[in-house]
Amino acid sequence: MNTVIPAGTPVVFVNAFPVDRAQWEPLIAVLAEAHPDLGDIITFDVPGIGDMPLVDEEPTLELIADGAVAAMREVTGHDAAIWIGCSMGGYIAMAIAERDADAVAGLGLLGTRSTADDDAGVAKRLSVASDLEGKPGASDPHGMAEGLVGTQGSERAALVDYVAENIARHAGDGIAWGQRAMAVRPDRTEVLRGLDVPAVVIRGERDAVVSREDALTMASALGVELVELAGVGHLSALEDPAAVARALAPLFAATRRKASGS
Repeated sequence: MNTVIPAGTPVVFVNAFPVDRAQWEPLIAVLAEAHPDLGDIITFDVPGIGDMPLVDEEPTLELIADGAVAAMREVTGHDAAIWIGCSMGGYIAMAIAERDADAVAGLGLLGTRSTADDDAGVAKRLSVASDLEGKPGASDPHGMAEGLVGTQGSERAALVDYVAENIARHAGDGIAWGQRAMAVRPDRTEVLRGLDVPAVVIRGERDAVVSREDALTMASALGVELVELAGVGHLSALEDPAAVARALAPLFAATRRKASGS
């Protein structure tokens, strides 16, 4: 777990799948300049990805959620944080909200959904997991990256290459673990409906993974307006960190006001 920029309410970024915490570096650089009053900024990897070894426990997002809250509290001394999750990271953030709402001071959901996979989606995840177990890594990292990046034009090739190189770092067992964990997640739309914290829902208009309807479902449950970012896809914080930083600014401000009681 990395921490940067001490002070105030912590901000925890939770990764998309199957990339490691490096995906947040461009956004953190923007935030460090634009919001010097933010608390600890924390990133971490999930089991089998990046620097995090696999665990012996059965794959569940709840396992990650409980560990993330415990680590955040130990590292920062704060009881609650602003949790910002992209894709799988959003699933984890919602699991935290369900299991320990007191740990959530604010919530940012990027390129994710609150609903569970349908039967076909579960079957596909489990099939991919079975195919990758024991393998050195994903068979086609570049193909996977193509579907995650929505940016077009001259910047696209470099972004796709960057994401593909990140995916290629991770062993098949780690990717399989994540697929199995996501396959068993429940619908958490009602969890969002029951939250009373500042929140933002962000979707890249070119997101090929999460539909606008998925994002609107979460925004409606949280009572907020959906923020759609032009020209970007599933990894919006990597593709256009400045736009994501602007979209997150009201979340930071609202969390600060609520914490101060104003």
